[in-house]
Amino acid sequence: TDPLAERDATPIPARAGRDHLTTLLSLLARVQLNDAAPTLHEWLPFATAGLAWGTTLVVVTPRLEEAALWVLHNIFRRGSNVIVLVCAGQPELGALQARGERLGVTVISTIWESDLRAMADLPAA
Repeated sequence: TDPLAERDATPIPARAGRDHLTTLLSLLARVQLNDAAPTLHEWLPFATAGLAWGTTLVVVTPRLEEAALWVLHNIFRRGSNVIVLVCAGQPELGALQARGERLGVTVISTIWESDLRAMADLPAA
């Protein structure tokens, strides 16, 4: 939910450039969890159906579930680079990271600022 707009956050179309990055970061700073919202694996296929081949999809989520990982794998198979930033503790995340690697989905734990700094040192995909 976007409290500034007083409604659900709307999908932002893919674009390039600094202005687009500012728009994305602004929305991410405001967004709040909504317990009544559909799960990631329920709405993601529809939200990503029109992605162009070669698009990088970055998913920021507090929790990654097996069903969502398979949806993300399908997006990878359609030609997208898929990165998942899990921003809350999740006990079984190591197993999902390993499975994600086999499925073409990069899963990164980003709980602390140091995790984000470490991402800057990762090789480009």
